[in-house]
Amino acid sequence: KNMEEIAKISIDEYERRPDGSWVCIKNSDITTKSNWVIRVSPGVIFQKNRRLFGLNVADALDKISGN
Repeated sequence: KNMEEIAKISIDEYERRPDGSWVCIKNSDITTKSNWVIRVSPGVIFQKNRRLFGLNVADALDKISGN
């Protein structure tokens, strides 16, 4: 199965939590490589190794942040 991949996500719209998860802190649009846009609202938490619509958001943010 082909997994969707993140093309664009703004790290300024997320905050890393001590447990390694990420929380959305302002309205955020995640754009996928197939130009699918997912609107994320503040307060949504992304755990490590959990997927949203096939996207590993925490992993993508970790890569951008250098963690």
